[in-house]
Amino acid sequence: MSVPVKWFATLVKRTKSKQPNTVVEWTPGLTPHAIFLAEGFNAADAEAVMVLINDTQATMQTELADGDRLEFMVSIQGG
Repeated sequence: MSVPVKWFATLVKRTKSKQPNTVVEWTPGLTPHAIFLAEGFNAADAEAVMVLINDTQATMQTELADGDRLEFMVSIQGG
């Protein structure tokens, strides 16, 4: 039981794993936020990151299911 995780290129260099693609063991109640924190980020960092689960935008608190595909992308704003 696992969740494949893809990290946006600018996030990779800040992760503990330093890998663009990782796999996390799935457990009941697992959220993107827990994975994000486990890779060395903090709650403030999460404000600038968009979460995709199975190619659909989600929140950091969305519970993951076994086999979901998770992606962390940098939220870019301009003006």
